[in-house]
Amino acid sequence: MNLTKYLRFSVLLLPILFLWIGFSIHLAKFGNDPNYVYLVNATALCDGKGVGYIDHPGTTVIQIGAVAITLKHLFSNPENETLVRHVFDDSHTFILSIRNVLMLLNALILFLLGWIAFKKTRSIWVALLLQASTFITANTLDHVFTKVSPEPFLFFLTAVFVIVVLWFYADKNKNTWKFVTVFTLLVGAGLATKATFLPLAIFPFIVLPTLKKKLIYSFGVIPSFVLFTIPIIPEYKQMYYWFRGLMSHSGTYGHGKKGIIDVHTYFPDLLRILENNPIFAVVLIVGLIVVAVSILRSYNKKSEKEWDIKILTGLVASAGFGVLMVAKHYHSNHYLIPCLLLSGVIVFFIHKILERTNVPVFVKKYDLPFLVAALVFFIFFVQIPNIKYFNDGYKLTNEEMDSTKAMIDRDYSDYTRIYYYPNSLNPYSALNFGDVYTKRRMLPQIKEVYGNIYFYHSFEKTIKDWDTEVFLDDLVKQKGNKILLIGGPRDEKVVQEMGEQGFPLQEIYKGRLQVIYKLDTLKYKQLNVGKGGILTENIYCNAEILTPDNQIYLGSNGKEFGNAYNRTNEKARSGKHSVKMDSKTKYALEYNLNNLKPGDIIEVEVWRFSDNESGLLVVASKDAKQFYKSKKNAEKTDENGWDLIHIKFTVPSNLQNNSLKIYLWNKDKMLGYFDDLSIKKISPKHD
Repeated sequence: MNLTKYLRFSVLLLPILFLWIGFSIHLAKFGNDPNYVYLVNATALCDGKGVGYIDHPGTTVIQIGAVAITLKHLFSNPENETLVRHVFDDSHTFILSIRNVLMLLNALILFLLGWIAFKKTRSIWVALLLQASTFITANTLDHVFTKVSPEPFLFFLTAVFVIVVLWFYADKNKNTWKFVTVFTLLVGAGLATKATFLPLAIFPFIVLPTLKKKLIYSFGVIPSFVLFTIPIIPEYKQMYYWFRGLMSHSGTYGHGKKGIIDVHTYFPDLLRILENNPIFAVVLIVGLIVVAVSILRSYNKKSEKEWDIKILTGLVASAGFGVLMVAKHYHSNHYLIPCLLLSGVIVFFIHKILERTNVPVFVKKYDLPFLVAALVFFIFFVQIPNIKYFNDGYKLTNEEMDSTKAMIDRDYSDYTRIYYYPNSLNPYSALNFGDVYTKRRMLPQIKEVYGNIYFYHSFEKTIKDWDTEVFLDDLVKQKGNKILLIGGPRDEKVVQEMGEQGFPLQEIYKGRLQVIYKLDTLKYKQLNVGKGGILTENIYCNAEILTPDNQIYLGSNGKEFGNAYNRTNEKARSGKHSVKMDSKTKYALEYNLNNLKPGDIIEVEVWRFSDNESGLLVVASKDAKQFYKSKKNAEKTDENGWDLIHIKFTVPSNLQNNSLKIYLWNKDKMLGYFDDLSIKKISPKHD
């Protein structure tokens, strides 16, 4: 008895090990996906802007992140900055804060899992088995220790789920409504965290005693999900289309051909899942066999002992469905985390069932101690080296980032920097990536902190100042030809293609992760010899000339620019009149630009006078999904307070012989004056 009294404190060992490893491990700084998606959305939530991200959905992680960064800001703000500026000024510190909160939650739940398992089963071996089984995959530990993502909180929720399973098993009154309530809330929270929790929703439906309780649980999950996703209720429509695409297409992220699965990849992926997770695979297969044999033996269903078979059936069904679901889009092991973390509790119920069979007494007595010893051996001699391996990788990554930044600051301080986006590690790309998934709610505050930052978008093959397209030629004219491209590409073929497209590069550094180029000025000059275009349209409207009936604005060459009811003489940049937009005016200065050809360069400018930056310049095709650009932020301000809004772009191939509508949009319905709209179309020269 005395030995058992002291042995129970051994449930502290693995949580302490968990914390020690977690706080010792390095994070790769400025990893954008998904760390900064959650950081920027959590910041938006703190700032009252709402949440734009719904893909996981991940709402619970965003809410935890909002609490973590609020606390960090309150207790450590030496410069007395606003919360938003503080986060964007020192983003990696706030990533660490969120990670640390998640890690502390998981260490606590790991301890409670062991303690409650001991209380419910009176076996220290069961407690240690359930704790140790959470360490069975290095991929799980990598995500739990180093990511701000749904996976750390899924670890927490799945551990809670296992605790509830043990509670349900040990409770003599399984027909009580408390289990319906607990399972409903738990599954709602899990689904609000990530859709990969869905397989665990099967378990309560199998084990709850009556059909009425099963149905109430099933329907109750819906309001429970809503409860945990309150911040994204305005985004439900988008979330519906996102998950519909995932289910109805065979490719990843809703891409690929229509269909539930691709048979050419699905069955090989099932095998890959089992091969990549051998411990889980053995546990699942043995569990299936035990369930099948138990059902065939037809134990007395009225016996209390029958509950362990029913619970094991629910657990195996959940884990098995998880494998079948993930195999549809299997390309990373972390999608299996909720299922993998059921391994320990499945083993426990296999053990309980085998206790009633003719298995030798020696096996019944020593199977759990043997499994715990094997798992502890596995943790210390396999998993800890694996953890050290990926930790060393993160450490080297951070050291390389620091050394290359120091080299750039020292040797290329007068160079304009362009960051390869999205696949490069730096605070600007990370924040930019995160803000895309807030639907650009935080871009003004990010730009306020960092000013103009240039990115080369590797997918679009364009240079942008945050979200506004910039042409290399214009950048060279403004900044000079001392230009660096930082972070990529690593592929020589892509470098060659960029050179052919007018951005020739000369490599100055290439390491294990980082690569840096400078603009090859000699090749750039050679490419620009004789380069240029022909100004094929130059259209101008300053609100001074109207049609004879005073109904329509007329621009240069008699071009019509929409209804003139909003003309005013209250303010003007040139002449005597401008366009006034207020709460009564939503659109103005509409103009259709026709006969477009791929490769044409379109440049649109308008001047705005406003105290609140109200009003956008928009260029869009009839189908906005085909082409849409808008601009609100000013490029410069003249001596009289008029702001220049400027959009420049190359006509893409999908707009061949199409038209674009150019107009002003008073989205916020606030007061603003607009004047001197100009539209230029420059067509490339042909030999």
